[in-house]
Amino acid sequence: MNEQMSNARWSIGSVLLGAVLAFGFYGVVGNAVEGAPGQVVQDAVYIEECGACHFAYQPGLLPRKSWRGIMLGLEDHFGENAELDAETTGQITSYLEENALQAGKPSSLSKLMRNMPDEPPLRITELPAFVFMHEVIPRQLQVKELKEGFLSPCEDCHREAAEGIFDKERLHPGYGPSVWGKNEPD
Repeated sequence: MNEQMSNARWSIGSVLLGAVLAFGFYGVVGNAVEGAPGQVVQDAVYIEECGACHFAYQPGLLPRKSWRGIMLGLEDHFGENAELDAETTGQITSYLEENALQAGKPSSLSKLMRNMPDEPPLRITELPAFVFMHEVIPRQLQVKELKEGFLSPCEDCHREAAEGIFDKERLHPGYGPSVWGKNEPD
């Protein structure tokens, strides 16, 4: 009887251990495949052309409609002429639209879809979810309002922005939750 109990415990333990290892393996492999949430597909032409003037924002930071609006208005790209030849414009537009933020396409940036209006803004900093996630910053800096463009260089705070990592726990030292509230007036 004692030997039967020992064998039963060993069998149950083996099955449980196998299940834990299988789920762990599935998690590692499932998140390591190309296009999995959190991975950024990069396009050399986009990085060369757009990154020459500013940070090459991840396509997953804006929905397709926003990217389409930006690419159709390159003659007045936020006050600058950024026109490109038709072939380059087409390639970059395709890249941005294929990798854009969209409902039903899980990514590490999916939370930016929250409260998205039917006509989304062209600026990342005007997305409702972005505004909500960054509303603590003026209080942290003890100012009433931030200057226009203050939050635009993502990499100023998000040290892994180029890799598509915007985790608030991985900000440059001196920013983020570890200091939130420490600069609040009493």
